[in-house]
Amino acid sequence: MSRVVPRSRVRRAGIVYLTLLTAGTLGALLLAPRLDDPATVLAALLPTWGGAYLAWSSYRAERTEAAAGQSPHDLADRLAVAVRHEWEREAEVRRLADPYPLPVGWRDADPDLAEAPGPDAHGGRGDVDGVLTGGAPTRLLVLGDPGAGKTLFLVRLLLALIERRRAGEPVPVLFPLASWDPAALDLRDWMEHRLVQDHADLAGPAPEPHRRLTLARLLLDRRLILPVLDGFDELPADLAATALHRIAQALPPGCGVVLSSRPAEYRAALRPRTGVPARLAGLAGIHLEPLDRADVAAYLLHDAGGPHAPAARRWAPVVRALRTDTPVARALSSPLMVSLARTAYNPRPDEGHAVLPDPAGLVWLRDRTAVEHHLLDAFLDAAYRPHPRRSDHWPTARARRALVFLARHLERGLDGAAEVAWWKLRHTVPAVLPKALAGVLLGVVAWLFEGTVMALTQQFTGQGGPADWEQRGGLGIVAAGICGGLVCGLAAGAAITLLCLLAAPPGSLAEVLFSRLADTGALALVGLIISGFAFGVRPRLRRPSCWDRRALLTGALAALCYVAAFGNACGIAGALLYGVTAAAMGTDGVPADAARPVARLRWHWSPAGVGRGLLVGTLLGASIVLEGLVAYALLGPGSAENIAPADPVAACWAGAQLAAVFAVSCLLVHGLRAVPVDLAASTDERALLANDRRTLGVCVLTSAVVGAVVIGAQGWCAVLWGSTRVWGAQPTGGYLWMFVVGLIPALLTGLAVGIRQSAWGHYAVARWYLALRRGLPYDLMGFLADAHHRGVLRRVGAVHQFRHVALQRRLAESGPE
Repeated sequence: MSRVVPRSRVRRAGIVYLTLLTAGTLGALLLAPRLDDPATVLAALLPTWGGAYLAWSSYRAERTEAAAGQSPHDLADRLAVAVRHEWEREAEVRRLADPYPLPVGWRDADPDLAEAPGPDAHGGRGDVDGVLTGGAPTRLLVLGDPGAGKTLFLVRLLLALIERRRAGEPVPVLFPLASWDPAALDLRDWMEHRLVQDHADLAGPAPEPHRRLTLARLLLDRRLILPVLDGFDELPADLAATALHRIAQALPPGCGVVLSSRPAEYRAALRPRTGVPARLAGLAGIHLEPLDRADVAAYLLHDAGGPHAPAARRWAPVVRALRTDTPVARALSSPLMVSLARTAYNPRPDEGHAVLPDPAGLVWLRDRTAVEHHLLDAFLDAAYRPHPRRSDHWPTARARRALVFLARHLERGLDGAAEVAWWKLRHTVPAVLPKALAGVLLGVVAWLFEGTVMALTQQFTGQGGPADWEQRGGLGIVAAGICGGLVCGLAAGAAITLLCLLAAPPGSLAEVLFSRLADTGALALVGLIISGFAFGVRPRLRRPSCWDRRALLTGALAALCYVAAFGNACGIAGALLYGVTAAAMGTDGVPADAARPVARLRWHWSPAGVGRGLLVGTLLGASIVLEGLVAYALLGPGSAENIAPADPVAACWAGAQLAAVFAVSCLLVHGLRAVPVDLAASTDERALLANDRRTLGVCVLTSAVVGAVVIGAQGWCAVLWGSTRVWGAQPTGGYLWMFVVGLIPALLTGLAVGIRQSAWGHYAVARWYLALRRGLPYDLMGFLADAHHRGVLRRVGAVHQFRHVALQRRLAESGPE
């Protein structure tokens, strides 16, 4: 046996070493000021950081080794297992094989639509295995009229292909084209996004030498994904030709593809009014035929318990009508309508002796459209009728109201996709509302946290001044500016101002009001600067003609408020410097990345991020130094301290303190990056929500550790080298106080970054808003899961869609606005 220590044990040892090193370093820094020669402690600590680097390298090796040890073919095999489990569960929910698969008929597609012949020159009928006779076509076009069962056919085809798949072969993956914008995204880029969304571990980096690619992109480039593109006809008509051209570009001959569409829409895309028509070369085509009426009658009777069952005898008028050319016979020629009819009129397993509607009423409807609309309406009532194995928490009327709203939301395309995802419901909420609520939350948390820490420190250490609740919460405005721009910062300022006024002693309301209003504009700009340096697309110096005039105006207004509040020039330099910096280098309300569900965080280390953090800290810290020098020149060294100390040395130390806070904030904003969930994990929306919510807590804890160490160490060094006052602590003791104070800006920054990157906060706001304003269930996640189990919605990966676009459109056009 090998005597080499397993790599997993090396990684565990590295993590333990890092933990012990951090604890030992903090302990040494706290004890050093009590020794006669503190410099020896620093000299003793320096050699330990070599071992720290080795420990960190062994810890980082885990992800690299995992990626390098897994070939693309092994990854494809894992993906095939996940896709099979997902669609087997979905087929069970949709009852595709209950009581047996509905026989499907097809014929060859018209020659002007497909270049290659279909799998059977004479067509076929029965299971999808007939399409795979003689080997599965690598490029297949599935055509069918509305409701012909194209999606259900693709699901059955996908499961059959996975069953026949051998190790290392391409994995069939279903992609609903309704969520693709061909004018904005290349097909491969969009498929990569969908793979990461539904199987999020594919967002990880590929092994060498493809480190710049994601695992999803690597599978696509290696042609280990067989795209099953469903719903070409659901794309906008004016983009159909563009979409077909992009599909032909992304999937040239030799790449497997399965595409479904209605014949008319596909023919229109082949013959655009302008431009050169695009075609998919080597595409074999089949056209799904209407159902055989004898098969429909046998299927409905068998589903009702057999031809002689009491429930089956109710179908006698419909069975007789199926032998003639009546509206009900024409309507029941599509698998969708047959599925709706059996759900509405046949008993379900374990349903007992429920009173069911009589299907004989279908015979008297005047035309096919009336029959289809009646079946769509009856299906929704049947889906929510009482059942012993399902909760009756949502009555039919309430469920219909919620589904009508969701259908209209999808019809209007507010999020650009015909799918319901909990992290996309933010599009139903006014854009300003989440920012304002986040600002209020950050402001209140900052006011309570700062005041509590100040009060506890004064109580137990005797260091620092009184809590001064009427002056707390300024860092909350900075965090709000980081989180959601100027709107968020001003909302935090309004909440903090109200709290400070409530806590202010009598007779000082006017002074407190002026001082808080003065702080709000300047500190909100600080948040914008930090956010702009970390996320801004143009963090470099702009020309004066391109400056953000709104930031300049906000800085000027803040400077005027300082003059009105303090009656002197204190604060003017800082407010103007913040305004100029934000106008020249930052951005107002930097747009955050699209909020998507995540599981954990990783540290995104880069020299550019470190440089930006140090630069923004130096610039903003210089405002304190400049303010102190102005106060010294105008008022002398003994002047009252308002914004910055008048003593030059003390002003420099105070500027260093502020620079440390802002540098750490910028580093946290730039460095904390969210990563998705594991590929093998369930794509259940509740699991994604729980992972995303945990990410927020991890973000706050990570920020607390980094901020306490960096900001506390800076204060420790300042006191050690003779500063007269650092973070409220004197040189004679109270060094723990400096590390505790470092927690305040770090925790607030972590909370701001977590709210910005996680989708849970947006979902929480949307859920409350929709419950209060639209009457939707508060437990929206549970409602969607229940609708999926009832067959009203279908689940594709981690998102929901209506089981058919006809049901979505029927709900969208029904009921009052």
